[in-house]
Amino acid sequence: MKLKIISFFLLFSIANASAQKAYLIHDFMKGYTLYFIQQKIGSETKEYYKLADDKSKKTVLEFGAKELAKPQIIKTAQTIAFKSLSNSNIQVLGDVNFDEREDIVVNNPEIIDDEGCYNPTKIAHIFINSPATFTESQSISNVYNSAYCLRGGSFEIDAKYKRLITCSSGGAANHSCEHYSVLGKEAKMISSFEEDGFAQGPFSKITGKKLENSKWISFNSLSIYEPNLDPDKVLAFDTKNGKGRILLFNSDNILYYAFKQNDEYNFISFAHPSSPEKAGKATFKFRKQNAGYELEFNSGSIKYLVYETSTGVGIKINVNGKISDWQGMTKEGSLETLVKNKFVNVTND
Repeated sequence: MKLKIISFFLLFSIANASAQKAYLIHDFMKGYTLYFIQQKIGSETKEYYKLADDKSKKTVLEFGAKELAKPQIIKTAQTIAFKSLSNSNIQVLGDVNFDEREDIVVNNPEIIDDEGCYNPTKIAHIFINSPATFTESQSISNVYNSAYCLRGGSFEIDAKYKRLITCSSGGAANHSCEHYSVLGKEAKMISSFEEDGFAQGPFSKITGKKLENSKWISFNSLSIYEPNLDPDKVLAFDTKNGKGRILLFNSDNILYYAFKQNDEYNFISFAHPSSPEKAGKATFKFRKQNAGYELEFNSGSIKYLVYETSTGVGIKINVNGKISDWQGMTKEGSLETLVKNKFVNVTND
Protein backbone atom coordinates (compact mmCIF):
# COMPACT_ATOMS: atom_id res chain seq x y z
CA MET A 1 0.00 0.00 0.00
CA LYS A 2 2.83 2.40 0.90
CA LEU A 3 4.51 1.57 -2.39
CA LYS A 4 1.36 2.50 -4.32
CA ILE A 5 1.06 5.82 -2.46
CA ILE A 6 4.73 6.67 -3.11
CA SER A 7 4.29 5.75 -6.80
CA PHE A 8 1.21 7.98 -7.04
CA PHE A 9 2.98 11.05 -5.64
CA LEU A 10 6.02 10.34 -7.81
CA LEU A 11 3.86 10.24 -10.95
CA PHE A 12 2.01 13.39 -9.84
CA SER A 13 5.30 15.25 -9.38
CA ILE A 14 6.58 14.12 -12.78
CA ALA A 15 3.34 15.26 -14.41
CA ASN A 16 3.66 18.68 -12.79
CA ALA A 17 7.31 19.01 -13.78
CA SER A 18 6.61 18.13 -17.40
CA ALA A 19 3.88 20.79 -17.51
CA GLN A 20 6.31 23.53 -16.48
CA LYS A 21 8.53 25.24 -19.04
CA ALA A 22 11.16 27.97 -18.59
CA TYR A 23 12.77 29.93 -21.42
CA LEU A 24 15.49 32.53 -21.91
CA ILE A 25 14.95 34.78 -24.94
CA HIS A 26 17.46 37.29 -26.31
CA ASP A 27 15.68 38.40 -29.53
CA PHE A 28 12.35 39.61 -28.08
CA MET A 29 13.41 43.29 -27.99
CA LYS A 30 16.79 44.78 -28.76
CA GLY A 31 18.80 45.52 -25.61
CA TYR A 32 16.71 43.29 -23.35
CA THR A 33 16.54 39.66 -22.19
CA LEU A 34 13.18 38.00 -21.59
CA TYR A 35 12.61 35.24 -19.05
CA PHE A 36 9.39 33.30 -19.63
CA ILE A 37 7.94 30.56 -17.43
CA GLN A 38 4.71 28.71 -18.14
CA GLN A 39 2.96 26.17 -15.95
CA LYS A 40 -0.05 24.08 -16.97
CA ILE A 41 -1.96 22.00 -14.43
CA GLY A 42 -5.11 20.51 -15.88
CA SER A 43 -7.06 23.31 -17.57
CA GLU A 44 -5.27 26.05 -15.60
CA THR A 45 -2.39 27.98 -17.19
CA LYS A 46 -0.06 30.29 -15.27
CA GLU A 47 2.65 32.44 -16.83
CA TYR A 48 5.44 34.65 -15.56
CA TYR A 49 7.44 37.22 -17.54
CA LYS A 50 10.55 39.11 -16.52
CA LEU A 51 12.31 41.55 -18.83
CA ALA A 52 15.85 42.59 -17.90
CA ASP A 53 18.01 45.37 -19.31
CA ASP A 54 21.13 43.88 -20.91
CA LYS A 55 23.40 46.72 -19.76
CA SER A 56 22.25 47.35 -16.20
CA LYS A 57 20.95 43.78 -15.64
CA LYS A 58 18.01 45.37 -13.81
CA THR A 59 14.47 44.06 -14.11
CA VAL A 60 12.41 46.62 -16.05
CA LEU A 61 9.16 44.65 -16.40
CA GLU A 62 7.66 41.87 -14.30
CA PHE A 63 4.24 40.36 -14.87
CA GLY A 64 2.27 37.25 -14.02
CA ALA A 65 2.44 34.51 -11.41
CA LYS A 66 5.46 35.54 -9.33
CA GLU A 67 5.35 32.27 -7.42
CA LEU A 68 6.86 30.69 -10.55
CA ALA A 69 9.89 33.00 -10.40
CA LYS A 70 12.06 30.75 -8.31
CA PRO A 71 15.83 31.14 -8.85
CA GLN A 72 16.27 27.42 -9.39
CA ILE A 73 13.67 27.48 -12.18
CA ILE A 74 15.15 30.53 -13.93
CA LYS A 75 18.59 28.88 -13.84
CA THR A 76 17.24 25.91 -15.81
CA ALA A 77 15.68 28.10 -18.55
CA GLN A 78 16.38 26.95 -22.11
CA THR A 79 17.59 29.57 -24.60
CA ILE A 80 15.24 29.76 -27.60
CA ALA A 81 14.25 32.21 -30.35
CA PHE A 82 11.13 34.26 -29.62
CA LYS A 83 9.48 33.16 -32.87
CA SER A 84 9.63 29.59 -31.56
CA LEU A 85 7.00 30.45 -28.95
CA SER A 86 3.58 29.60 -30.36
CA ASN A 87 0.67 31.89 -29.47
CA SER A 88 2.78 34.00 -27.15
CA ASN A 89 0.92 36.26 -24.74
CA ILE A 90 3.63 38.91 -24.79
CA GLN A 91 4.36 41.06 -27.84
CA VAL A 92 6.13 44.25 -28.85
CA LEU A 93 3.07 46.37 -29.64
CA GLY A 94 4.75 49.41 -31.19
CA ASP A 95 5.08 53.03 -30.11
CA VAL A 96 1.63 53.66 -28.62
CA ASN A 97 2.47 57.04 -27.06
CA PHE A 98 4.68 58.34 -29.87
CA ASP A 99 7.84 58.94 -27.85
CA GLU A 100 10.04 56.93 -30.25
CA ARG A 101 10.24 53.95 -27.87
CA GLU A 102 8.47 50.66 -28.51
CA ASP A 103 5.94 49.53 -25.95
CA ILE A 104 4.79 46.07 -24.87
CA VAL A 105 1.45 44.30 -24.48
CA VAL A 106 0.98 41.26 -22.22
CA ASN A 107 -2.23 39.21 -22.21
CA ASN A 108 -3.54 37.17 -19.34
CA PRO A 109 -3.30 33.51 -20.43
CA GLU A 110 -6.94 32.80 -19.61
CA ILE A 111 -9.73 33.79 -22.00
CA ILE A 112 -12.53 35.85 -20.43
CA ASP A 113 -16.06 35.27 -21.75
CA ASP A 114 -17.60 38.67 -21.06
CA GLU A 115 -21.33 38.83 -21.79
CA GLY A 116 -20.87 42.43 -22.92
CA CYS A 117 -18.58 41.35 -25.78
CA TYR A 118 -19.32 39.58 -29.02
CA ASN A 119 -16.37 37.23 -28.60
CA PRO A 120 -14.37 35.78 -25.69
CA THR A 121 -11.11 37.66 -25.28
CA LYS A 122 -7.97 37.93 -23.18
CA ILE A 123 -7.43 40.89 -20.90
CA ALA A 124 -4.42 42.88 -22.11
CA HIS A 125 -1.97 44.99 -20.13
CA ILE A 126 0.00 47.63 -22.02
CA PHE A 127 3.37 48.66 -20.62
CA ILE A 128 4.88 52.01 -21.62
CA ASN A 129 8.61 52.05 -22.31
CA SER A 130 10.12 54.68 -20.00
CA PRO A 131 13.88 55.44 -19.86
CA ALA A 132 14.44 53.19 -16.82
CA THR A 133 11.44 50.84 -16.69
CA PHE A 134 8.18 49.72 -18.28
CA THR A 135 5.07 51.05 -16.55
CA GLU A 136 1.56 49.77 -17.11
CA SER A 137 -0.92 52.26 -18.59
CA GLN A 138 -4.43 51.52 -17.41
CA SER A 139 -5.81 54.21 -19.73
CA ILE A 140 -4.30 52.77 -22.93
CA SER A 141 -5.01 49.21 -21.78
CA ASN A 142 -8.70 50.14 -21.47
CA VAL A 143 -8.74 51.49 -25.03
CA TYR A 144 -7.05 48.32 -26.31
CA ASN A 145 -9.36 45.96 -24.42
CA SER A 146 -12.51 47.88 -25.35
CA ALA A 147 -11.60 47.60 -29.04
CA TYR A 148 -11.08 43.85 -29.08
CA CYS A 149 -14.10 43.27 -26.87
CA LEU A 150 -16.40 44.15 -29.78
CA ARG A 151 -17.17 42.28 -33.00
CA GLY A 152 -14.63 43.13 -35.67
CA GLY A 153 -12.74 45.27 -33.18
CA SER A 154 -9.33 46.66 -34.11
CA PHE A 155 -6.62 48.82 -32.56
CA GLU A 156 -4.42 50.88 -34.88
CA ILE A 157 -1.38 53.04 -34.12
CA ASP A 158 -1.41 56.00 -36.52
CA ALA A 159 2.16 57.31 -36.38
CA LYS A 160 1.54 60.05 -38.98
CA TYR A 161 -1.14 61.86 -36.99
CA LYS A 162 -0.09 60.47 -33.58
CA ARG A 163 -3.41 58.87 -32.87
CA LEU A 164 -4.74 55.58 -31.54
CA ILE A 165 -7.70 54.44 -33.64
CA THR A 166 -10.23 51.80 -32.66
CA CYS A 167 -12.97 50.48 -34.92
CA SER A 168 -15.70 47.86 -34.60
CA SER A 169 -18.31 46.36 -36.87
CA GLY A 170 -22.03 46.50 -36.24
CA GLY A 171 -22.79 44.63 -39.44
CA ALA A 172 -21.73 44.37 -43.07
CA ALA A 173 -22.00 48.12 -43.70
CA ASN A 174 -22.17 49.72 -40.28
CA HIS A 175 -18.97 50.62 -38.47
CA SER A 176 -17.97 52.80 -35.54
CA CYS A 177 -14.57 54.36 -34.87
CA GLU A 178 -12.90 56.37 -32.15
CA HIS A 179 -9.71 58.43 -32.31
CA TYR A 180 -7.51 59.06 -29.26
CA SER A 181 -4.64 61.42 -28.58
CA VAL A 182 -1.97 60.20 -26.14
CA LEU A 183 0.12 62.11 -23.62
CA GLY A 184 2.57 59.97 -21.67
CA LYS A 185 0.48 57.10 -20.28
CA GLU A 186 -2.93 58.72 -20.77
CA ALA A 187 -5.19 58.26 -23.80
CA LYS A 188 -7.92 60.83 -24.47
CA MET A 189 -10.78 60.37 -26.91
CA ILE A 190 -10.94 63.25 -29.42
CA SER A 191 -13.56 61.93 -31.84
CA SER A 192 -16.21 59.27 -32.15
CA PHE A 193 -18.28 58.52 -35.24
CA GLU A 194 -20.39 55.92 -37.03
CA GLU A 195 -20.24 55.02 -40.70
CA ASP A 196 -23.53 53.92 -42.26
CA GLY A 197 -22.96 52.13 -45.54
CA PHE A 198 -26.66 51.43 -46.13
CA ALA A 199 -27.29 54.99 -47.34
CA GLN A 200 -28.62 55.35 -50.90
CA GLY A 201 -25.87 56.05 -53.41
CA PRO A 202 -22.13 55.43 -53.51
CA PHE A 203 -21.22 57.29 -50.32
CA SER A 204 -21.40 56.15 -46.71
CA LYS A 205 -22.85 58.62 -44.23
CA ILE A 206 -20.70 59.69 -41.28
CA THR A 207 -22.30 60.90 -38.05
CA GLY A 208 -20.25 61.73 -35.00
CA LYS A 209 -18.65 64.20 -32.65
CA LYS A 210 -15.23 65.84 -32.27
CA LEU A 211 -13.53 67.46 -29.32
CA GLU A 212 -12.73 71.08 -30.20
CA ASN A 213 -11.55 73.62 -27.61
CA SER A 214 -12.59 71.24 -24.80
CA LYS A 215 -16.14 71.01 -26.20
CA TRP A 216 -17.80 68.19 -28.12
CA ILE A 217 -19.05 69.35 -31.52
CA SER A 218 -21.43 67.24 -33.63
CA PHE A 219 -20.58 66.75 -37.30
CA ASN A 220 -21.82 64.97 -40.42
CA SER A 221 -19.79 63.95 -43.44
CA LEU A 222 -19.43 61.38 -46.23
CA SER A 223 -16.88 58.68 -46.94
CA ILE A 224 -16.03 56.25 -49.70
CA TYR A 225 -13.73 53.25 -49.96
CA GLU A 226 -11.74 54.04 -53.08
CA PRO A 227 -10.73 50.48 -54.06
CA ASN A 228 -14.44 49.74 -54.55
CA LEU A 229 -14.57 52.36 -57.33
CA ASP A 230 -12.52 50.28 -59.76
CA PRO A 231 -13.27 49.84 -62.65
CA ASP A 232 -15.76 52.75 -62.44
CA LYS A 233 -13.10 55.36 -61.68
CA VAL A 234 -12.94 58.00 -64.44
CA LEU A 235 -10.16 60.21 -63.07
CA ALA A 236 -8.34 60.53 -59.76
CA PHE A 237 -5.37 62.59 -58.61
CA ASP A 238 -3.78 64.10 -55.52
CA THR A 239 -3.36 67.86 -55.34
CA LYS A 240 0.21 69.13 -55.19
CA ASN A 241 -0.73 71.61 -52.47
CA GLY A 242 -1.46 68.66 -50.17
CA LYS A 243 -5.07 69.63 -49.53
CA GLY A 244 -6.59 66.36 -50.68
CA ARG A 245 -7.58 64.02 -53.48
CA ILE A 246 -9.94 64.52 -56.43
CA LEU A 247 -12.18 61.62 -57.47
CA LEU A 248 -14.43 61.38 -60.55
CA PHE A 249 -16.31 58.11 -60.88
CA ASN A 250 -19.37 56.40 -62.32
CA SER A 251 -22.19 54.89 -60.30
CA ASP A 252 -25.35 53.71 -62.08
CA ASN A 253 -24.62 56.00 -65.06
CA ILE A 254 -24.32 59.05 -62.82
CA LEU A 255 -21.00 60.94 -62.76
CA TYR A 256 -19.83 61.87 -59.26
CA TYR A 257 -17.16 64.33 -58.18
CA ALA A 258 -15.72 63.97 -54.68
CA PHE A 259 -12.99 65.78 -52.78
CA LYS A 260 -11.34 63.64 -50.13
CA GLN A 261 -9.61 65.64 -47.39
CA ASN A 262 -5.94 64.97 -46.65
CA ASP A 263 -6.19 64.55 -42.89
CA GLU A 264 -6.44 61.74 -40.37
CA TYR A 265 -10.06 60.97 -41.32
CA ASN A 266 -9.97 61.17 -45.14
CA PHE A 267 -13.66 62.06 -45.25
CA ILE A 268 -15.38 63.50 -48.33
CA SER A 269 -15.78 67.21 -47.59
CA PHE A 270 -17.60 67.98 -50.86
CA ALA A 271 -19.47 65.78 -53.35
CA HIS A 272 -21.30 66.67 -56.58
CA PRO A 273 -23.90 65.17 -56.42
CA SER A 274 -23.97 63.84 -52.85
CA SER A 275 -26.75 61.32 -53.61
CA PRO A 276 -28.56 59.91 -56.70
CA GLU A 277 -31.71 61.98 -56.19
CA LYS A 278 -29.64 65.16 -56.53
CA ALA A 279 -28.11 64.14 -59.86
CA GLY A 280 -30.65 66.14 -61.88
CA LYS A 281 -29.40 69.41 -60.36
CA ALA A 282 -25.74 68.39 -60.18
CA THR A 283 -24.77 68.52 -63.84
CA PHE A 284 -21.43 68.65 -65.64
CA LYS A 285 -20.31 70.17 -68.96
CA PHE A 286 -17.62 68.26 -70.82
CA ARG A 287 -15.57 69.64 -73.69
CA LYS A 288 -12.66 68.41 -75.74
CA GLN A 289 -9.95 71.01 -76.21
CA ASN A 290 -7.10 71.02 -78.72
CA ALA A 291 -4.58 70.15 -76.01
CA GLY A 292 -6.81 68.09 -73.76
CA TYR A 293 -10.16 67.95 -71.95
CA GLU A 294 -12.21 70.04 -69.52
CA LEU A 295 -15.06 69.22 -67.16
CA GLU A 296 -17.01 72.14 -65.72
CA PHE A 297 -19.64 72.29 -62.97
CA ASN A 298 -21.05 74.75 -60.45
CA SER A 299 -21.99 74.52 -56.80
CA GLY A 300 -23.91 77.64 -55.87
CA SER A 301 -21.78 80.62 -56.84
CA ILE A 302 -18.55 78.58 -56.91
CA LYS A 303 -17.34 77.36 -60.30
CA TYR A 304 -15.13 74.31 -60.78
CA LEU A 305 -13.09 73.32 -63.82
CA VAL A 306 -11.27 69.99 -63.92
CA TYR A 307 -8.68 70.03 -66.72
CA GLU A 308 -6.37 67.53 -68.31
CA THR A 309 -3.64 68.31 -70.83
CA SER A 310 -0.74 66.41 -72.34
CA THR A 311 1.50 67.82 -69.60
CA GLY A 312 -0.65 67.72 -66.51
CA VAL A 313 -3.96 67.63 -64.67
CA GLY A 314 -5.65 69.79 -62.06
CA ILE A 315 -8.71 71.73 -60.96
CA LYS A 316 -9.44 75.46 -61.03
CA ILE A 317 -11.81 76.84 -58.40
CA ASN A 318 -13.45 80.21 -59.07
CA VAL A 319 -14.84 81.96 -55.98
CA ASN A 320 -16.29 85.39 -56.82
CA GLY A 321 -13.76 85.90 -59.62
CA LYS A 322 -10.74 84.72 -57.59
CA ILE A 323 -9.33 81.60 -59.25
CA SER A 324 -7.24 79.02 -57.42
CA ASP A 325 -5.39 76.50 -59.58
CA TRP A 326 -4.79 73.24 -57.76
CA GLN A 327 -2.41 71.23 -59.88
CA GLY A 328 -2.55 67.46 -59.64
CA MET A 329 -0.12 64.57 -59.43
CA THR A 330 -0.22 60.75 -59.38
CA LYS A 331 -3.00 60.71 -61.95
CA GLU A 332 -5.18 57.64 -62.46
CA GLY A 333 -7.56 57.37 -65.43
CA SER A 334 -8.40 60.12 -67.91
CA LEU A 335 -11.18 62.56 -68.83
CA GLU A 336 -10.96 61.02 -72.30
CA THR A 337 -13.38 58.41 -70.97
CA LEU A 338 -16.11 61.07 -71.22
CA VAL A 339 -15.76 61.46 -75.01
CA LYS A 340 -18.28 58.66 -75.41
CA ASN A 341 -20.13 59.50 -72.23
CA LYS A 342 -23.51 58.01 -71.40
CA PHE A 343 -23.95 59.73 -68.04
CA VAL A 344 -27.39 61.16 -67.26
CA ASN A 345 -25.88 64.32 -65.73
CA VAL A 346 -23.14 65.13 -68.28
CA THR A 347 -23.57 67.22 -71.43
CA ASN A 348 -21.01 67.67 -74.21
CA ASP A 349 -20.14 71.19 -75.39
